[in-house]
Amino acid sequence: MKLTLDFRRVAIIGGVAAGIVAVAALLIVLAGASPLDGLRGLVEGVSSSPYRFGELLVGTVPIAIIALTLIPALRAGVFSVGAEGQVTIGAITATAGIFGLQNAFGDAVPAPVYLVCGAVCGAIGGGAYALLPALLAVRWNVNEILSTLLLNYVATGILGWSLRTWLASGENTATPQSALFPESAALPTLIAGTRAHWGLVLVVIIAAALMWWQRTSNSARLTVFASRPKLARRLGTTRARTIYSTMLVSGLGAGLVGWIQVSGINDRLMGSVAGGVGFSGIAVALLGALVPSGIVVAALFFSALAAGALGMQSATGSVPTSIAEVIKGVILLGVACIAAVQKKPAAIVAPTAEPAATDDDPAGAGSGTSAAVEDHIGIGESEQQR
Repeated sequence: MKLTLDFRRVAIIGGVAAGIVAVAALLIVLAGASPLDGLRGLVEGVSSSPYRFGELLVGTVPIAIIALTLIPALRAGVFSVGAEGQVTIGAITATAGIFGLQNAFGDAVPAPVYLVCGAVCGAIGGGAYALLPALLAVRWNVNEILSTLLLNYVATGILGWSLRTWLASGENTATPQSALFPESAALPTLIAGTRAHWGLVLVVIIAAALMWWQRTSNSARLTVFASRPKLARRLGTTRARTIYSTMLVSGLGAGLVGWIQVSGINDRLMGSVAGGVGFSGIAVALLGALVPSGIVVAALFFSALAAGALGMQSATGSVPTSIAEVIKGVILLGVACIAAVQKKPAAIVAPTAEPAATDDDPAGAGSGTSAAVEDHIGIGESEQQR
């Protein structure tokens, strides 16, 4: 399948990125510092020691996984903002699975079993929670943006109740939290002396899998569905199947992140387990233009803002660490502008074949457009069969 760059979308994204950089520089100047000094502090904040570099990787992993698994949904025009709640539910189910194993088998459970159980339980929890708004959208035509946003608050309520009842640690703590996980349930450390863990490998695997997927006919069908749903139905892609499958993929990814947050970072379930990574993931997915490599770079940038904020403050002496959150807010505003201009999220790389007929062509009429698109999409399938 031949691909071509959509230069209009490239120009939009480039213009928004330039605007974001300009606003960030202005904020640093208003704080009484030089933008160059701020940039130097940011770089030093993520590279001056192995520990700080490890923090960069720790922050990249959850954002990148969420953004990567949002690619199918956004390509299909299904805009879900429920990753925050799905991360929360995934963390709860992963915690329940880990403690369930510990209660059933004691300390005899090997580390690989804990890791597999936590990952599977987390993914199932996030996936199941994502299917709820999908059901509402398919059966009752409830807008998925509204339903997923509201379900984030429901997930927060479930987390608070869980930490006060069946998952409470039993200790006198300032904030509700679960008991510490067994030591063998923690994700192995990737870089000694840091918190960087092997969750980074999952980012590489997921990105590689999606790079392959984007070259398949299924990816092309989702792109057709986003702009020509009637034509997509003639190609075998129904609305229900698209919504269920794409939201399930994003939910599985968010649930996996929930497990990573509790097993790779905190070693327990806490009320701040999501920490805004769900909303950051949406921004990173769109900034990365729904291209896996671009998403990984955007996730590194988002993480660098948070990890390097302390270095920026040290280098300038006047820029507060909270400027990272302000810049993220500006980035989110820029992403909203991109989404508004594009009307429907789509990758900047799209199939070159554009159907010329209208959506009102009668189904099964064997029109030249339908046949051409079917032949175009069928290329990947025939190559896979050979």
